[in-house]
Order: sequence, then structure tokens, then C-alpha cells
Amino acid sequence: MTLKEALREKEEKSAGKSRDQAADKDEGKRPAPAEEVRLGALLGPSSLLDLDAGSKKELLCALAEAVARERRLGDWQPLYQATCEREAVVSTYLGEGVAVPHARVPGFEGFAIAIARSRKGFPYEVETAEPVQLAILLVGNESLQHEHVRHLAAIASAVKDPRVRSDLLAAKDAQEAARILDAGGKGPPRRRRPGQLSKLLLSHARTIAKDIGATAVLVAIESLEELAILKRLPRRDSFIIATRSAHLAESAEKLFKRVLRLPSPALSRDTLVRLGTLMGITSGFISRDDVVAFLSGQHQSGLDTITVLAINKEFGRFLTASGEISTKVSPGVLERVLSLASEISSEGREGRPIGTIFVIGDPDELAPYCQRLVINPFRGYPEEERNILDPTLKETVKEFSTIDGAFIIKGNGIIHSAGTYLRPGEVAVELPSGYGTRHRAACAITAVADCVSIAISQSTGQISLFQKGAMILAAEKGKGQEL
Repeated sequence: MTLKEALREKEEKSAGKSRDQAADKDEGKRPAPAEEVRLGALLGPSSLLDLDAGSKKELLCALAEAVARERRLGDWQPLYQATCEREAVVSTYLGEGVAVPHARVPGFEGFAIAIARSRKGFPYEVETAEPVQLAILLVGNESLQHEHVRHLAAIASAVKDPRVRSDLLAAKDAQEAARILDAGGKGPPRRRRPGQLSKLLLSHARTIAKDIGATAVLVAIESLEELAILKRLPRRDSFIIATRSAHLAESAEKLFKRVLRLPSPALSRDTLVRLGTLMGITSGFISRDDVVAFLSGQHQSGLDTITVLAINKEFGRFLTASGEISTKVSPGVLERVLSLASEISSEGREGRPIGTIFVIGDPDELAPYCQRLVINPFRGYPEEERNILDPTLKETVKEFSTIDGAFIIKGNGIIHSAGTYLRPGEVAVELPSGYGTRHRAACAITAVADCVSIAISQSTGQISLFQKGAMILAAEKGKGQEL
């Protein structure tokens, strides 16, 4: 969507809406992983629709009627109206031919899903590179904000897999579609036999870790075979599992207490190790006193390397006394922004690379060092409609990332502004030579305010994480495939 579309009618919507503000009292809470949601049970027997809709209105009406029919509601209009109100704020088109309209309705019991599909596509009042072939309506109770976001994340994660989209289009009935959604929304990753070195490393990981003085073992896996080896090991709860595959993450969570979901774009080995370790810290799996043995491979080649990191030495200066990156930033928010930055770095926008900045911190504290360049496209919208944890905002954030300036995001994930000019002044920063004004501004803002910033290089796609006037991480893109 364009900036013009995002700004339309915002004053009217801001004045006319009275929404639940549960986000304030739940600030800092991290939504449960999307894989815990079972979507299939929400799809009623007659809620898989093959439509030839001539307009977006006709499509949304049919979906609302389907949900109302399954729930035996006397009137489907409130569902339709709530869905239209959400669409007026920002389009719910996800990309890849999928739209996820959704609504929170007072008095609605739990959650429900209806799916409309069309091979030739639906009109959705948004410019797309491909027809909108799937529209998945999610309806939930108005008071269940965090659960609503969690369900949206599960849907978005499911339809990201092209096999799932294809299977949903081909499903013979709602029961089969429900099974596809309940499979975790993911087809299994490409199978490969782990090499002998992988087997040896996994089988002897704890012994090796003990010999080298490591107190935590983190394993980055990319195959079900590697997971099967770990499953057979005794005391497997001592491992921390990291993976780029949502399907593997879901399977691993049934076996291990500590699982990290890494960004799906391919990463260089050094980036994988440092980013995975940072995410382990922000998730509370790794403490500042730990020495981590990180087992990794390179793009479907199997595990072949152990990297040892002393957390206090590598990251200690950036951690709080309690071992967090920042007390003002929710771990789930930092992970979401890092994942989104990885996608922007990998994909760009409309075939061209993009550079931007995300700053996570207190907008009031940052205000003296910020200046508006353009009208804030997020101004006036309810907080619940502009949370970075909402997966339906992903395409909107990517679109606004083409605007010069930075995103300012609260620690609980609420997007405060976009297109913000950072002017931290002349402050001493620790920045390697060769970086331009974007990275210097992103680094300097963390020296004058208690915040974390992430910069994406337009020329190289490198993702840089800054705090306390220094670079914590420089994430380079790898050459492997996305999962």
C-alpha cells in the first residue's frame, strides 16, 4: 500500500473508534509462539468457500456470512462491519496471493476462521504482483488482543510455505483444509542424511562442551534427521535448539524446552552464531556468565563446526545487570524486528534494495533527538492496529521502509512513527570505518538515549545492531536458500 492510502480517513477513524487498550496493561508481554495455535479446529465444515466474487465487498460479505452461519449467529453484519473497519486502517494483504482480513468483535466466543479461494483471484483493492487466490478471515473476541495476534502469526507463518498455499487451493473439503492448517502450516523441510561428522558432533556435544569449558550448548539444525539424533540422546533438555525452519521449530518444541526460531533468510556462519546467541540471551536461555558452544553447519551441508563464545566477553558491556539487552525492550519485539530486518535485507522492495533504521526505545526519551521529515503515517491509529508483532503489518512496514528516515518503536512493539530524522548531534561512537550517515545516526542515537537500533545497508544488505554507541552485531547475508 502507498503512503496516501495509509493516511486516508485516519482522522475519522481515530475519532470514531473506541477500542480496548489492553496493550497498555500488558506492556512487555511476549506473545506465545505461533506454533502453539491449532488453526484447523477454528475452520467450520462449511467455511471453505469456492467463490467467484466480483468485488472485495462481496468477498468479505461471503466470509462474514460463513462464520456467522457456523456460529449460528442471527446477524453477520457486525462481523462484516468490523472487518471493513480493520481494512480501512491498513490493507491485510500479506503477499504471495494471500490476504488475511480479520476483526475483533464484542461478545464473540473464542476464534473462528473462514477461507475463500479462487484460482483466477479476487479483487482486493491493492496492487499485487499476483492475484489474491486465498482470503482467510479470522474473527475473535474483542478482549483477546494478544491471542488474536498469536492466531494471525500462526496463519501468516502457515501460508508462507508455497506448498501449504497450493494444498489449500486443492483441498477437497474443509476437513482436509483443517488438516493442512493443523500440520503446523508447514511442509517438512527438504530431507538429507546428516553426515558422519554431524552425528559425531551431536552424539558427543556435551562431552566436547565440558572439555572446552562451555556451560551451554546451542545447536543450529536444518533437518529432521539431526533432530532425530538429538531426540535419542539422554538429558536432551540441556540443549538449546535453533532453526530457521518453522516446521522444525514446531517439532523441536515438543522435545525441548528451549527452542529459538531464527530468521528464514540465509545467513553467513558468523552471523548465524552471533545472532543465534543474541536471541538466546534475549529469550533468557543464556546468561551473561555462560560460555556457549555453538554447533553449526553451512546451508544444508550438515553440522561441521563448534564455535565457543564467552558471553561476558563478547556481549557483557551491552547487557544489564540481570543479563538482558535492555530492560525497556521486550525480547519478542527485538526478535521480531531482527526477523523483519532480515526479510527486508534479503527481499528489498519491488526488485530494488532498501536501507532503513529501526529504533526501539521510549519515544519520549528519544523525542529531543528526532525530527519529522514527513507526516507520520502511523499517527492517529489505535495502538492495537500498529504493533510490530502483528504479522499483517509486515507488508505495510516494508512499504514504509522506502521512506527516508527511521521507525521509532516502543519497547512493547507499538510503532510510534516512520520517516523520522535522527539528529543525535556530535557524539563519540565506536563505528568501524566505511559506514555512512545512516549507520552513524543509528549508532549515535543509542549513545544519547537508552535504546537499541537496527540499520539495514541499502548497498550491501548488511544488518547492524547498535547499543550504547557501539555495534553489537553486523549480520551479513549468506548464499544459501531460505527455509
